[in-house]
Amino acid sequence: MLQSIISAVGKIRVLELHKATKQLFYIRRFATVNTSSIENHSSVKDASDHTNVRPPRKTVNPFSIKDPPSADGNAAPYNPAISSEEKERRLKVLRLEVDIANQEGRRVPSLNFFQKYHWEHVLTLPSKSARMKYYGFLWQVEIKKQAKLRRKEEKAADCQERLEKLREEREQNGHIIYGLGHVSMFLRIYDSTINHWMNHRLIRAMQYSPKMVLDCSYDQYMTQREAENAAKQLMLCFAENRSHDDPFDLHYCNVNLDTPCMQSLQRYIPTMLNMDFPMNVHQKCFTELFPKDKIVYLTPHCRTDLVEYNHDDVYIVGAMVDTVNNEPLSLAKAKKLGLRMARLPLDRYLQWGAGSGKSLTLNQMIKIMLDVRKTGDWRKALSHVPRRKLYDQQNECTRGRNDLQKGANRVNVKIGSIMEVEDFTEEVSRLRSQRKKFNVSSWGAKKKGQQGS
Repeated sequence: MLQSIISAVGKIRVLELHKATKQLFYIRRFATVNTSSIENHSSVKDASDHTNVRPPRKTVNPFSIKDPPSADGNAAPYNPAISSEEKERRLKVLRLEVDIANQEGRRVPSLNFFQKYHWEHVLTLPSKSARMKYYGFLWQVEIKKQAKLRRKEEKAADCQERLEKLREEREQNGHIIYGLGHVSMFLRIYDSTINHWMNHRLIRAMQYSPKMVLDCSYDQYMTQREAENAAKQLMLCFAENRSHDDPFDLHYCNVNLDTPCMQSLQRYIPTMLNMDFPMNVHQKCFTELFPKDKIVYLTPHCRTDLVEYNHDDVYIVGAMVDTVNNEPLSLAKAKKLGLRMARLPLDRYLQWGAGSGKSLTLNQMIKIMLDVRKTGDWRKALSHVPRRKLYDQQNECTRGRNDLQKGANRVNVKIGSIMEVEDFTEEVSRLRSQRKKFNVSSWGAKKKGQQGS
């Protein structure tokens, strides 16, 4: 009885979903019709009346919006003005789709797990299969969070039980107990104490240390995945600088809090905008904060190497992940602002491997600049470059030797496959016997014996 009720409710919801999708389809179809399309449709209709051929019918996905080409032929960003009512209708249909898929037992997270930015990303997906893949990814994230929370609760219960046993032992034992957790000469240092100490070191760096700037003005040139990677690298930059013995006074300039990169960074560092948190976040450009004659823009596209670190200069690093777009954007910006430019002396101290790119992550740049500022030794500072990008002579020799051995093995296999095993061993023994020294007396005796017989 219960199963039949559930199936009936599921059918009703499927019909509601189909009806809502159909309504959105017609709304989207009639909303995008303009005067030019009407004229084109009338002309096509007249032509079809003469030829008795109907034009092909085009279908439109209400959840996918294509970027129309601009005047120069390239795809221009297209942000249509979607009304709040239409958006609410789409979200209602999507919530109903998630609810039905969840009841059917598919790998879809619960509705309580979805956040606002999740729904914003779902609205941009072009098809149902893409939405189901994204739902599967969110389902895995939800399962991992639930497992982590469950392990945390079990660990807390075990810890509470262990503490109760320890209290009972202390009540029964009247003697002094020495060791960790008991009477000890060592002071326990908590994680909060370490965090306060590191934050105090950053506050001291704001007063006395040199400045380092991360230029966050390249969000419009990055894809969604590149923006998320850039946010993670910006978080690692703050962590690496915070854990160093002598950190920089790090500044995040040209920040727009509405971009995907900054929204991801806020999820990584929720307290980044608090007044008591030692992180410098500016919406202004770095040219308004520091004098231009002291600014040096670090870009890999220029031809000037940074030979020596200058403590009076303010070094700028472009916060961009350019896995897709490899244009010299930082070089163009530095030239436009009239700033000095430099690049790291990578080719002078490193030998790059074949097929490896010379691009470095933002946190690797910060670690290199921290070490070269502290030691002044570029070889030691460039040790943060991944070894996989460099040429390893020993590995190359070993690889060449292995290739030669593989070639020799292939030749032996071919010879063995042509000749039988017994014939091959007899041929080898005959060749070895021919290498022996020639003995005249034995040769003559063998010949006479053969003639006498």
